[in-house]
Amino acid sequence: MTWPISWSDVEAARARLKPYLAPSPLRHYATLDDELGVRVLVKHDNHLPTNAFKARNAMSFMTALPAEQRAKGVVAATRGNHGAGLAWAGELLGVPVTICVPHGNNPEKNAAMRGFGATLIEHGRDYDEAAAHAQALVVERGLVLAHSTNDRNVIAGAATLFAEVHEQAKELDAIVVAVGGGSQAVGALVTSAHLRPGLPVYGVQASEASAIHDSWHAKQRLTTATANTFADGLATRATYDLTWPALQQLTGFVKVSDDELAAAVRMLIRTTHNLAEGAGAAGLAGLVALRDQLAGKTVAIVLSGSNIDAATLRRVLG
Repeated sequence: MTWPISWSDVEAARARLKPYLAPSPLRHYATLDDELGVRVLVKHDNHLPTNAFKARNAMSFMTALPAEQRAKGVVAATRGNHGAGLAWAGELLGVPVTICVPHGNNPEKNAAMRGFGATLIEHGRDYDEAAAHAQALVVERGLVLAHSTNDRNVIAGAATLFAEVHEQAKELDAIVVAVGGGSQAVGALVTSAHLRPGLPVYGVQASEASAIHDSWHAKQRLTTATANTFADGLATRATYDLTWPALQQLTGFVKVSDDELAAAVRMLIRTTHNLAEGAGAAGLAGLVALRDQLAGKTVAIVLSGSNIDAATLRRVLG
């Protein structure tokens, strides 16, 4: 398998991130184990700046940019966490950031991006239409595109998460990882291939935004007409050139409903007392779906983001 990034790319990203991001904790909760019959290791990337793993992706991207590209400014499309990460990194490094979000996007995530100094543009009905507008701004204004998935430095940033997991976990039998565009899952695959060859890596996607899951099972690239899930970090309608070939190496791939994602949010609150957004709880929702297959194993999941807005949280808890 030819991966989209090398182990040296991961090491380079770790070196660039070190001045800005400390490793996030990997924790174990007996109450969570008891509910699932699995020994669960929770990687708390919700404790990073911007409360999401996308801070890694964004800072990896930004710190790899040459000075002349930083001066042009960066543009990206997002449902929130990628944009917040870029805005945070841009504020620290002095890089102008423009973020395209779809109409009706999470208002609290919009406020966070503006709070870090990003210029926010609302365009389109979903992530994919916002992404098309971001691409247009590259041509119109000469901005540098920071794609949330189709970028080697973005994927290398996500891979630093799993490099830490492998260092922190003395025992590990499998990883279950959320798939939106696939940077996190490819990071898990690349680091596992280098540090624990043969380790099973399972993907999980939302049932209402299941293009990559469906493509994996069909063994061909498919798209969906909509991506209507409250887990906005998973709300994509297509596969991506840089991650799709690698994602075919996943051991298994499940999809979970919004109800199952909401149940995982509640389970994390109940057992770890940590808040998760829908996409942030997807790893756990996938592990619940795989619990019989992984019974008695030690399995790592990522609490990858906690930026759930108040209105959504009320619905989930209700």
